[in-house]
Amino acid sequence: MAGDALSIDFRQSKTVLVFWAAWCGPCRQEQPGLNALAAKYADQGIRFVGVDLLDHDRALARAFVAEFKVSYPSLYDDAGSLAAAYQIDSPPSFVLVDQRGVVVNRYPGEASQAKLENLVQTLATSSGAATASP
Repeated sequence: MAGDALSIDFRQSKTVLVFWAAWCGPCRQEQPGLNALAAKYADQGIRFVGVDLLDHDRALARAFVAEFKVSYPSLYDDAGSLAAAYQIDSPPSFVLVDQRGVVVNRYPGEASQAKLENLVQTLATSSGAATASP
């Protein structure tokens, strides 16, 4: 978000990709719970990475991060290339990647706190599966 490059090595830990936008109502509702989940699962080797998409003004995205005290790094996907690679149509959406770089789950759309926790717990106990990530 600050303009610096953010590199993600999926082989270092399990990762939850959180696709969001500042104008997205469900994203705003989910963010406090996502901060809590990121803190709860950090000691289990799960990291969260935000992907801001469809915000044409970085200032709005930075304001979202500041307002909700987003506790994990986010990157700005202004070209939509990351969203396209993960077949994300709109925020909010979640992609869960294991430490082998394999997508083990994805969830498009608004999710309750219980659903988000269930998704992250599934990642915590996963050993790999489904489809290779881009």
